[in-house]
Amino acid sequence: MGPLVRKVVVWAAMVAESAVQAAVLLVLRVRGRHLPMIVPFIGHGTTRRVRLGGRVVLGRPEAAAPAVGVPEAPPPTPRSRRAVLRATIARFLTVEVPGAVVTVRGPGLVTEIRADRDGYLDAVLDVSEPLPPGWHRFELRLRDGAAVTAQVQVVDPAARVGLVSDVDDTILETGLTRGIEFVRATLLTPVGDRAPLPGAAALYRALVEPADGPPWPVFYVSTSPWNLHEMLLEFVVLRRFPLGPLLLTDWGPSRSGLFRIGAQEHKGGLVRRMLEEHPQLGLVLVGDSGQHDPEIYAELAREHPDRIRAVYIRRTRHALPGRIAEVDALAAAVTAGGVPMLAVDDSVQIAAHAAELGLLDATALDDVQSG
Repeated sequence: MGPLVRKVVVWAAMVAESAVQAAVLLVLRVRGRHLPMIVPFIGHGTTRRVRLGGRVVLGRPEAAAPAVGVPEAPPPTPRSRRAVLRATIARFLTVEVPGAVVTVRGPGLVTEIRADRDGYLDAVLDVSEPLPPGWHRFELRLRDGAAVTAQVQVVDPAARVGLVSDVDDTILETGLTRGIEFVRATLLTPVGDRAPLPGAAALYRALVEPADGPPWPVFYVSTSPWNLHEMLLEFVVLRRFPLGPLLLTDWGPSRSGLFRIGAQEHKGGLVRRMLEEHPQLGLVLVGDSGQHDPEIYAELAREHPDRIRAVYIRRTRHALPGRIAEVDALAAAVTAGGVPMLAVDDSVQIAAHAAELGLLDATALDDVQSG
């Protein structure tokens, strides 16, 4: 498919999607069974500027808006596979509200933002007074009164390192490159039954909570759809991973493509944006060998050898020998260029190497080993 034909096809798909969405939105509003609600995403920023995100969708009046404050939510009750399947599918059958106006209120800030054609909110906002480092709450309110609270992580200006981690097959095994296994894990397995990779949560806690100095921020990047944001956030909290923004993608036609933005553009673009937004931070990048993480992270290391502190690639369980050899060779080349890059089989290997680099307290190795 040539570039021009592809552009026309993507444009036609976007127009068709918008038309269907508008028709469904009109029918549901006329029937009165659904009302606009906001699904908030975790935000992040600096002491003077924050980035807020979320999505405006139609929800049933009797349904409470999903809470971004998962640590305060009641623990999930056991559900059958059928109930889990229904809940997961429902996340993908959302009806977005394009152009919705949302009022934002928070420390040093009162303003209005507007959702895009897919109902997404993504706004970078300046605050009138410097915010202290840590977590802050911002209210997002629709004109009809529906409101939610979004959590925003303000990075400590004294922090010198941040952690960037992939999600699928990096903190939990999903089999993203093996379709049937991925579908089974995503659609049929309750969040509470999805186990993290051994030692991963203890490793991340040890990295972001140094014995001396301010805590590191952590950013989770994934090509999973935004529809899974709440589920993944619940997993992060239940399994005691450090809380941080989950930066996902939109599945569907857009200016970036017919189905979704590519991993290179999405993950590479996000890391470059983090480097720009937080110029004082070096970054430790963690991913897996299943998709394109090694190539994406290697390119970033070559572009920013003074900012990328280390790169760790987990070998996936079903990695082929040829792929293992490719990643090992790439890691050796990047390391020779001045940025430590290591392909590993488990969390302990990451912890030991990070301790050698001074990125992790060696006393935490036992916790990672037993975690």
